[in-house]
Amino acid sequence: MVVSVNANAIFAMRRVGEELQRLRTEAGLKQEAAAEVLGVSRYTVGKIERGKAFPTGDQLPKLLKLYKASREERAAMVATVEQGRSYGRAWYEQPEIHAVFSGDSFRYFSLEDAADRLSVHAGTYVPGLLQTRAYVEAIAAFGQKHESTERREAFVHARIRRQDVLTRRNPLSLDALCLEAALWAVVGGRDVMRAQLRHLATQAKLPNVSLRMVPFAAGAASIGGAPFSIIDFPGADNRSVVAQERVRGDTLLDDPAEVRESRRRFADLADHALDESETVRRIEQIEKELQ
Repeated sequence: MVVSVNANAIFAMRRVGEELQRLRTEAGLKQEAAAEVLGVSRYTVGKIERGKAFPTGDQLPKLLKLYKASREERAAMVATVEQGRSYGRAWYEQPEIHAVFSGDSFRYFSLEDAADRLSVHAGTYVPGLLQTRAYVEAIAAFGQKHESTERREAFVHARIRRQDVLTRRNPLSLDALCLEAALWAVVGGRDVMRAQLRHLATQAKLPNVSLRMVPFAAGAASIGGAPFSIIDFPGADNRSVVAQERVRGDTLLDDPAEVRESRRRFADLADHALDESETVRRIEQIEKELQ
């Protein structure tokens, strides 16, 4: 599958980190030993090994020498780093995006961009990749009313720009669930919400999009839980990641047990959801009732 240039950079960073961790472990060394040689903190070494940053041009040869890497291992590592650094900058690496998003909330952009499948439980919100600009602006106007105009605009820009993953050359497959309450909430006023519902009905017909609603009639499932996403990547060697929404931003987890539990939660909710065609019919009914 052809993925974006940023996806390739992310995978290269992960491969480098995992390989450096393997070499360090086989050398019988702890992260503290590497940190001392580099003159950095243990946190920096961990960041490199977790695939969150490439080692610098000065750091890489020092680590390879410390770990007694073979000539072949050195050549492969240098080639991977050089290739990873050659990929272009993504839209979310712009300064105005960095100013608004940080930590896991920022990292989420690159993971979503690198994914080939996204399973989303949006809770009482319309799924983010299916929101209209007016809907996003209404959310920002309420939830970020104490922030500057520039920060709100950057938030809206990022939310809309993310949606490119659904229409790129090899689009991401989206499996989205939302609660019926998300479709009745009159976000931004009746005109904005009606336009949002029409947009949902249209997007739900895309071949790579599955949208299902959990109806009020489902009982406890219809009030079920905080939003979360399961991010799956191309290639068997790339671990899936769970993104959980928190008050202070997203939290990303790639522990296999966490991923399995999230898949079970998603499946339980999906068992109570309407199918795709029933969901679209219900969306169209609600849109008419909002006239």
